[in-house]
Amino acid sequence: MPPFSFFVQAATHARAHGVRLRACRHATRVRCFHKGPRDTVTSHPHPDEFSFQRLGLRPSVLTALRLAFPSVKHPTPIQHRFIDAVLDGKDVLLKDKTGTGKSFAAVLALLSQRRGHPYNSTLPGLTAPVLPITSLVLVPHRDLAYQYLHWIERIHHHMTPQDPLPSLAQVFLRDSAKSLQDQLDPIQRTPPHILIGTPQALLDVVELDPQALPFDRLSTIVVDEVDYLIETVPVLADKYLMAKIERRIHRHPGPTRILLNHIYSTTSARRKDTWQMYRAQNPSGQAHRREPNDGKPQLVMMSATLRNHLRRFLLADSGWFTKATSKLVRITGEVSPHDPKRKQFEEDAADDAVGGTDIQHHVVVVSDNGNITNIEDALPTGSSTESEEPKEQESSDVNRPELHPLPASSQTPDVEVDLDTPSPFNPNALEAVAAGFALDVPSVALLVLPSDAPVQRAVYELRLLGVNAHALDVLKDENGRVHLMRQDLDAPADNPTLLVATLASVRGLDLPELSHVFVLGVLDRGAVDSYLHVAGRVGRFGRSGKVISVVAARHKVQLDNGKSTMRDEAQMMRTLLKKAGLRATKFEHFQ
Repeated sequence: MPPFSFFVQAATHARAHGVRLRACRHATRVRCFHKGPRDTVTSHPHPDEFSFQRLGLRPSVLTALRLAFPSVKHPTPIQHRFIDAVLDGKDVLLKDKTGTGKSFAAVLALLSQRRGHPYNSTLPGLTAPVLPITSLVLVPHRDLAYQYLHWIERIHHHMTPQDPLPSLAQVFLRDSAKSLQDQLDPIQRTPPHILIGTPQALLDVVELDPQALPFDRLSTIVVDEVDYLIETVPVLADKYLMAKIERRIHRHPGPTRILLNHIYSTTSARRKDTWQMYRAQNPSGQAHRREPNDGKPQLVMMSATLRNHLRRFLLADSGWFTKATSKLVRITGEVSPHDPKRKQFEEDAADDAVGGTDIQHHVVVVSDNGNITNIEDALPTGSSTESEEPKEQESSDVNRPELHPLPASSQTPDVEVDLDTPSPFNPNALEAVAAGFALDVPSVALLVLPSDAPVQRAVYELRLLGVNAHALDVLKDENGRVHLMRQDLDAPADNPTLLVATLASVRGLDLPELSHVFVLGVLDRGAVDSYLHVAGRVGRFGRSGKVISVVAARHKVQLDNGKSTMRDEAQMMRTLLKKAGLRATKFEHFQ
């Protein structure tokens, strides 16, 4: 494939929107990797050797951490390496399993960074010097942004001296109820130490006024779930499809690419102006010997899955990472203990992405007549081989529990749905979810729907089946907030909760109490990464969990072009699990 020319296309797209981008050196020559040292974390020494005290966290942050999160006593191995690298000012490319505390480590490191010097803002109405925004955190969706804010809020509550929370952290997201300027005002008047937002919302600001936020003064940029926010061309057998994907990315580079190009171009322009000023003031001094990356924001990117084609783009083509080898570190979690000789580039292996010690993967198939069975060739529960004979089970009709509706007062009053339109959900599939939830979930479970599915309609129909279902919303206690930091993780609840969300809104979320994830259908056309990220919502910090995919038996579907075809979701799941190196086990409550 010829050298990538993404930035040429990104620049064309951005100029059409009035965004200034930096030129790409790599578009006209062979790519050159900025490798940096690779730091592979393979073991956890004695807790006294890996401690938060030795990491150089600010004393106020360290004290507040002990009070806000008393169960967090020692950093995980990846947290130790990660925090140390960030506080050392290095660019970081991090890949490690879900549930190892990457995002929480980023919060601790950012809170311990020093703020920049005050500057005189040119915005109208601001006469006194203001502090710059020190760190920018880019996340894929609203709930993850508020999860970051919730962590910071809990630490801030125990910090002394205690500045107002808006001066420490704020969130910027698209909000249909407020104008863009109304959302900008509090950030401009009280710039936060840490600004958390989605790339599209921040790009809206840049397109409206490139000078509205002082991005040229940032010290650190963190991109969480980078594999979701930055699309690159995968290596496929079909070269024509690869070319088609590349053309599409050229035309629509995505908000994260455009935003990062804008930030690094404005930073470079300001650095050049500063260099010229120093040169004019001291012609015989050392200004011309300044490091080429002085003033360039530190870049931290992380994800549980990091494909080779994305890594190549970030390190060779993007131009965002530092070129100084000593200032870039690539941190990778340990190789699966099941196969310690496996190479790091075996990308589809679930053991390298999903944490936990005993994550069970189940696939149940729902037929048109309502029968619910385990997928063929599923291993017996608790078995790792196919030679064992499964125990005889009663039919699914006998095992299916009697589901009682919720009390009328709590059944559907806060769920707004259009009942004039037919339901898009297979009623037998929802009943299978309700049955599995009633039989197996002790406290909290998550149901993940396809990205275009109506969440409120699913909640409504599940409540009619007697399920205490809520649309996931970390701003509301019963909808998710209360489950963010529950300490007694294994205590059963009197009335277990099923949180309902789409695929796009669950990446990166940390709900420690979660023990089960139900998946409705085959997500994202059977993409392995999507399944691994959803499965990673359980097994946080090494705990166990179950992932139950509920799929329809082979059936006919209508295509967009009017033609029909047969869809075999069970076979799609077999293929997906095989790619991920997983085997389905029988969900004991069904045949």
